[in-house]
Amino acid sequence: MAGLLVVLSAAAGAQGVDAPIDRYREAAGFHELGAVRGRAFHERRKPSAPDLPLAGTAVALLPRSEAWLFRLQAIKRGARDSVDAYREAAKLVRASRDTYEKSLLEAGAGDLPQAATVDAAGLFSLEGIPAGPWILFAFHSTYYANKSTRMPPAGPGHSGARPNPFLLPDKLDGYHVVTYWLRELTVTGGAVEALELTDRNAWFTGVSENRQPPPAPTQPSRPFR
Repeated sequence: MAGLLVVLSAAAGAQGVDAPIDRYREAAGFHELGAVRGRAFHERRKPSAPDLPLAGTAVALLPRSEAWLFRLQAIKRGARDSVDAYREAAKLVRASRDTYEKSLLEAGAGDLPQAATVDAAGLFSLEGIPAGPWILFAFHSTYYANKSTRMPPAGPGHSGARPNPFLLPDKLDGYHVVTYWLRELTVTGGAVEALELTDRNAWFTGVSENRQPPPAPTQPSRPFR
């Protein structure tokens, strides 16, 4: 999967930015500005129970790019290829977003992306957005400590054996469950786009493992005789 990340990053640089940057500049010049507001929450499991706000969810609004959407969908499809691919997918999604923002910066449009954080009530608001097509990209991460000493499962077609049986495996301290939302929307001057991000309408959910290298041996190795 590391090779896939390099290919995706290289493709991003080669293709440049296909977002309608001039359209946003023109809309801003004519004060054709709108807003995007919404909620992020876990849907109630019982009619009498309240929705649970997903406080801390990071929300970003980025210029619409067909090339970036294509790369994101390719990562999502590839996550189904194997267990190992699934383990890397969440990181690849985030890296793809970072690469796209870097491309915007290099194209002189680094000021266009907007960001907000969901508050304790589960609300977010993005104001003064130039009219035009946009992509809403949001994510929420929850950490789970590992309480098992078992090795994680190997991917399909693998025996599970370590490449070098004499090396200790990295320790899995825990992992993040990362939920991503991806929405295409069009902002209209003087209007508000209302959105709801819930645990039931997420675009992709993946994992990000937190591994630590094994401790160094306390005794120096002795040459074999």
